[in-house]
Amino acid sequence: MSAVNVSPWLHRLETACGKVSASCLYLIIDQAGSDAPLLPSVISVQPPMRWYSLFTGLPEEGLQDIAPLLVQVDLAQLLQRQWLIGLMHHLHGKSQLLALVSHWPFLTLAQHLSRCLNARNKGGRGLLRYYDPRIFGLLFSHVLEPEQQQAWKYPAEFWSWLDLDGSPLMLAGESESPECVDSFSPIELSDAQLNTLFCASDASRFIGEFGPELPSGWSAEKRFQSCYAAMLEATRIGLLCDDDRYTFTLDVCLTPEGALALNQGQSHA
Repeated sequence: MSAVNVSPWLHRLETACGKVSASCLYLIIDQAGSDAPLLPSVISVQPPMRWYSLFTGLPEEGLQDIAPLLVQVDLAQLLQRQWLIGLMHHLHGKSQLLALVSHWPFLTLAQHLSRCLNARNKGGRGLLRYYDPRIFGLLFSHVLEPEQQQAWKYPAEFWSWLDLDGSPLMLAGESESPECVDSFSPIELSDAQLNTLFCASDASRFIGEFGPELPSGWSAEKRFQSCYAAMLEATRIGLLCDDDRYTFTLDVCLTPEGALALNQGQSHA
């Protein structure tokens, strides 16, 4: 993603905070996307910001340098607001920040979002990287069932992130009380849901290898969404080999006939 102007996103976040009478914004920072840990920057701010490693209590707890961090930013505190602006500029629009507003107590919210990392498939445990902004929106548009989505909607007034073009996106929450998730258990993902999720990784790898061959006028978001849709269709029609999937995706993206076949497949999905 190219560098972006952070002002529109910050303005939108502050406006949305004002509408729900919230002065504090929560950030989930994906440290894994940085060359160096971002925690030292978080703990350097005065007055101190509350933070929590979402790997706390998980088998990955020791990986603090790459752990996703939940940070509470008080927008009414000038130095905390300036730190947020500095972080946004430092990341140059990279997909490492997921924002939300919640009225839950900090520790309650932190522990819940940590539990949301646990996902299971046929008894096996995995880490659901929902905190990656490139994945977050797809969970709600393609992967999770409505009842599964509540684990993220109940705590939040809203969620927000930047798409691959640096444009702000918003997802409304439901702002229920913490008691609604007292009996929360790890998300159980079906094979079909995992395959849908894996198509995002396939699309990213495809763009990394064949990006120069895609139409030059496409934006970063257009490229990803087109390739992701093609990978979903490749899965639907049973193309499992990487070479076959990549050939199909190129055909979809580069020829009118391929795009037509994709649209027809989606209409019958």
